[in-house]
Parts: sequence; C-alpha cells; structure tokens
Amino acid sequence: MSVTASAPDVKRALLLVWTDIPADKETEFNDWYNREHLRERVEVPGFIRGRRFSAISAAPKYLALYEARSAEVMRSEAYLRLKRTRDARSMQFVPLFRNTIKATCDIVSHAGAGEGAFLVLLPITVDSRRRGAFHDWVSKTFFGELVQSMGVMAATYAEQNGATRAMSAAHDVRAGDRHLESVLMIEAASELGASTAVARLNPQTLERHGVRPHLAEKPCVFRVLYTLHA
Repeated sequence: MSVTASAPDVKRALLLVWTDIPADKETEFNDWYNREHLRERVEVPGFIRGRRFSAISAAPKYLALYEARSAEVMRSEAYLRLKRTRDARSMQFVPLFRNTIKATCDIVSHAGAGEGAFLVLLPITVDSRRRGAFHDWVSKTFFGELVQSMGVMAATYAEQNGATRAMSAAHDVRAGDRHLESVLMIEAASELGASTAVARLNPQTLERHGVRPHLAEKPCVFRVLYTLHA
C-alpha cells in the first residue's frame, strides 16, 4: 500500500466532469471528447492523465477525470486560456451538457497502484468537526484494508479546492452545474472488486465517521472508456 502526494506540502489535484448529453448527440460527443477535448487538457503542462468512464449503475452517464500535479495547474494561464478561447467544436458540445456535476479537488489520500477496469465513486460531505479524524481513518485504516481486497487496486479521497473552482468558474459557459464537496473513488480490476468497493462504501460505516452521501444516494459504478497519459 502507498499513500502519496506530489510533494510534502503540495497535493496532487483532480478535475471531475460528470454529465449527460442528449441521446442523438452521443456518438459525435464521444468522438469529440476522446479525440479532442480530453487531449487538449492532458497536453496542458502539469496534467498527468485524463480518463473517461461510462456509467454501469449511475447518473449522469459520462464521467471524465483529470489528474494534475497540483491545483496550480488549473489556475495556470495555459489551462485558463482553453476555457476562455473555446474552439467551434467545443462550443457545439459543451453547452449541451446536462445534469452536470463538477469538482476541482485536492487529493488528500491515495492508496494502491495502477488503473482498474471499473471505478466506484461516491460523492460525500464530511462533518467539519470530524474532518481530521476522518482523514486519519481513511489514510491509516480504511484504504489500507480496502486495497488488500480481491480485485481492488487503488483508492483515492479528494476534497474541493474552492479558490481554484472559483477562478475556473469565471470562464464557464453553462449555469446551474452542481459541485462536489468531497469524493471517495475506488479502482477495481474485476466485477468482484467493484462489488466489494460498493459494499465497503455503505452508509452505516461512513456515518460512524461523520460522513454522508452528497449528490448521489449510493456508490456509482463506471467502466473505463478511454485513458490518455501526458
């Protein structure tokens, strides 16, 4: 097991975009996202990888996750320029996003290694009075046990970075998007691993640590569509 950050005082960052798209646009949308939208972000200096997922049991349907060396990357001129000067294809598809949930987060804790074929995700809100104790439990107990389970490969906990989100939001083209507060994500190499992750993210266990689901009533399960590394 490993618990990592990019430097002792700098956490890696996570950008999440979770959305629906009109059914008659899905084929074009997926081609654009894979070939253009994901790539132009991953090519920004400081991004590490971008991944796309499709829901098995979740809504909205499509999830994109980007990992960066720190939240500073998403405040950089190179990244903000993408948001200010969208090309014609971006302006065709981005306004069509529906039921969109977003997050710009610092990765607080990570355990395990590699990328799974399945992702189990649960948006959460943490009681501020118990946040420190929750961090300790996740980092020192929960993740360590979880990544030893059959088929479970990695686990990540991330919390929103309000300053970065506010700077990025100034260049949004849609109103009404919802935003995650915190998120637990489990990578699984098998359906068994995904089922184990769902079972371990049960409300009773989380409630004992001052946590409740947020924007989703239960863990959401996805399969990988596409991955691009910087």
